[in-house]
Amino acid sequence: MNKIALIEPVGGHGGMDYYDYGLAQGLGANDVEVFFYTSSNTKVRQYSNVTTLIYFRKMWKRNFFIKVSKYLVGHYLAIRDVKNRGVKIIHLHFFSFRSIDLLILWFASLSNSKIIATIHDIDSFDKKANSFIERKCFKYIDGIIVHNQSSLNALNNKFDVSVPKTVISHGNYLPFIDDISNMKKENPEKFTLLFFGQIKKVKGLDVLLEASSIAKSNGCKIELIIAGKPWKSDLNYYEKLIKKFQLEDIVKTNFRYIPDEEVSNFYKEADLVVLPYREIYQSGVLLLTLSYGKPVLCSDLEPFKEIIIDNESGFLFDNGSPRHLAAKIEEIALDRDNLRRVAGNTNGMIRDRYDWIKIGGLTKTFYSEIVEN
Repeated sequence: MNKIALIEPVGGHGGMDYYDYGLAQGLGANDVEVFFYTSSNTKVRQYSNVTTLIYFRKMWKRNFFIKVSKYLVGHYLAIRDVKNRGVKIIHLHFFSFRSIDLLILWFASLSNSKIIATIHDIDSFDKKANSFIERKCFKYIDGIIVHNQSSLNALNNKFDVSVPKTVISHGNYLPFIDDISNMKKENPEKFTLLFFGQIKKVKGLDVLLEASSIAKSNGCKIELIIAGKPWKSDLNYYEKLIKKFQLEDIVKTNFRYIPDEEVSNFYKEADLVVLPYREIYQSGVLLLTLSYGKPVLCSDLEPFKEIIIDNESGFLFDNGSPRHLAAKIEEIALDRDNLRRVAGNTNGMIRDRYDWIKIGGLTKTFYSEIVEN
């Protein structure tokens, strides 16, 4: 096994290209030839043993029916090309399983390639997954990758899936980001909180807004930057909360998709990145934050606790509690020396434990096990 196909149509449309190219780069460094099939929204990067093939063109801004047709045709052409190249492994990515995914998995199974699925979310956060469709999809999968033990436990509890499964971490963002260590804040006097990334109800922005109100009323001098595009969330809801909690003077909103070239500007300003999520399986924002060398305050969910030890590699608060979150923000803001110590503790971990070449080696080993079996 020295050829694999990575088929991932989102790519640069939704920030998946960081993960895709990290994995492709890591596999290429382990002497695996990678054919990466993705969308025209993706900035093509050059790595050894990695070939990028654009099979999903101008898809994401079209109407629903055009998008679906392009999605299906793109997968059909990619899988047909995989078969012509004699590739033994097709690697797909899922955040939920839908009827369209069942159709794609069925067609992929006709290629005589083994199908590996990285499952990023065990339960879809919109709670609309059909369990019948999910179970049917697993029948066409030969191997499953999840990013942490919490996800594996959730998968085993939800489904009786007998195919081989393994835990392989999401890698760091160091190959893709700017060094901000020498970049200065615009206003170093303010203690700046950052909420970054796609805004979903399960990500608890409402908890952070209420906690900011409490901290402000207690005299804590903070500002909050919100940078991200709402996903199936009502933007008016958050704007009303900002007014309700009288936060207009300390909250700066950027309710939009943040392009790659702007990301470092937001992280440069942040003293503390807050992830008040109510539910998560794996957070790319957490690894992005640690890659930038910024300290993070997370809710005490099990997937976070696999990475963050409170007051050592980050900070934790009681999930869903605005009062405890506010107390942690106030405590952290008052002790900048401790904040710098905690941020410094993550440097070696993010470089070693989440290195893409190591991850590529583990993924190659899993591929080999599936092919040999």
